[in-house]
Amino acid sequence: MKVTTVAMGDVRFPYRLGTACVDQIVDRLAELEASRYLVVADPTVAGLYGTDLVERVRRTAGPAELLVHEGGEENKGLGTLAELVETALRLGADRRSIVVALGGGITGNIAGLMAALMFRGIRLVHVPTTIVAMLDSVLSLKQAVNSSVGKNLVGTFYQPVEVLADTAFLRTLSTRDIRSGLCEVVKNALAIRPSMIDRLAAHLPLDQRYDDDVMRWIIDESIAAKAQVTEADVHERKQGLVLEYGHTVGHALEHAAKGEVSHGAAVGLGMLAEAEIARRLGLAGEDLVELHRDLISRVGIDLAFPAHVSPADVQLRLRYDNKRGYLSGAGDDGYVMVLLKAPGVPLQSEGLPLTVADRAVVDAVVSEFAHPASAAAIGRRTRPEG
Repeated sequence: MKVTTVAMGDVRFPYRLGTACVDQIVDRLAELEASRYLVVADPTVAGLYGTDLVERVRRTAGPAELLVHEGGEENKGLGTLAELVETALRLGADRRSIVVALGGGITGNIAGLMAALMFRGIRLVHVPTTIVAMLDSVLSLKQAVNSSVGKNLVGTFYQPVEVLADTAFLRTLSTRDIRSGLCEVVKNALAIRPSMIDRLAAHLPLDQRYDDDVMRWIIDESIAAKAQVTEADVHERKQGLVLEYGHTVGHALEHAAKGEVSHGAAVGLGMLAEAEIARRLGLAGEDLVELHRDLISRVGIDLAFPAHVSPADVQLRLRYDNKRGYLSGAGDDGYVMVLLKAPGVPLQSEGLPLTVADRAVVDAVVSEFAHPASAAAIGRRTRPEG
């Protein structure tokens, strides 16, 4: 497995990446010498990989338990977290136990917060099984669950002892999940690392016929992109906020859609919407919107909100976005979000990569994305609106 050191401030942890390397993952877990391995997974991942991994760990490393939580954003809450903690304690978890987050970003967040809270902090190992998890969520110290009004509003910062990733896990992903992950790759390219854009575009769409060499390149580039903005900003409260690109509209959509839109697809639509918002505010040109539309279209996601999603519901969720309070000049007439002037060039306010966007403009764009004919027109205009 290739080893890359992820560095964020004073935090350092190894990211081990390989292909068809489950035996090496198990050996590495054994080297950590836990009293008990608490493998957390959703039902799908538990069936595909969880039972096998737990059996291997038991043979090689010691006591291991499979803790299964219901999947989906609707189950990423304090109730699920409490159930997992109680189960782990009944099974004999102690301070020398390790939480192994086996799965995607939802599992990683739940298990990460679980590890942070048990005994005021026990060891956490990420074994990601989705593209989003491999190149995005496991590279963050943010561990959080949802509240009834918004995503990731209850949580803390907590680091894993390491990440163990196997690209072979990605072969069982649905096309939906692969496209979700690739939207996060597009985000890294557009917001942080535009040097990726040409090669990335040439490989899209990947769907289920991806090449492992290409996937490892994508993950390596995404690790580099994340390090570029978090090495000096471990809590992602300064320049690391650029990683929130597309997430203001995206999180609101994801929450309002109640599971119908994947996290990555919501971020993809969020980026396109936010590029259009920047254009309408006179902060970016049409060429930026076109670039967004081209890359996101190549991924293969729909470029409009699902029919059942109410624009008013998305607009309501925008008011609870987790970037509220960063800018002193933000009032009730604007939303705080990341907007780009050009690829890799976020607009800055008060020393942060954030902008206050006029609420009327944002609400108008959100309303248009709820209507396919309007959404299809975005990015194809020949002149700015008058």
